[in-house]
Amino acid sequence: MQMPYLLPPAILLWRSFEAGGGALNLLVPVLVMAAGQLAGGLAWLTISGEDAPDLVATAPIPPRFVLRAKIEAVLAIIAVIFAPLVAVIAVASLWHAAITLGGIVIAAASATSIQLWFRTQAKRSQFRRRQISSRVATFAEAFSSIGWAATAAIAAVSLPLAIPPGLIALAVLGGARFLAPRGRA
Repeated sequence: MQMPYLLPPAILLWRSFEAGGGALNLLVPVLVMAAGQLAGGLAWLTISGEDAPDLVATAPIPPRFVLRAKIEAVLAIIAVIFAPLVAVIAVASLWHAAITLGGIVIAAASATSIQLWFRTQAKRSQFRRRQISSRVATFAEAFSSIGWAATAAIAAVSLPLAIPPGLIALAVLGGARFLAPRGRA
């Protein structure tokens, strides 16, 4: 009998699906990917796509508090949407729920970070350019979400096999940070 850690991840997932844990193993990456993509879209809307940056800039609080509130709003929405789903998964399997929760947190934080690194606030006079996100940010966010979804999918079946896709997802984040305009937090 072959050791599970020697099997390629796709075969491991297929065998797990046949053994009855397949629905959860399929649900984990779907939720992680959805959370990453939703967080990225919401982060872009709150950070770069805001309609009244001049008005927000006149608020009687430091800009870092405004930015922090925007990030908290994005993450709160992700928590409200995905917490019930993770709770339902927890009824079936605590392991799958923990992997899903971890994947959602990491994917949402990664997508939000990418949007922070590539944020550009357009002026009202540049109305047409305002609604366009950076192509690099868009691809980095997508590949990051895919990487974290793959990592979560494989971690749900075998934690050691999840290390390589996790490292690839981290490399995508590092590449995005390297390509981001300088001077971003």
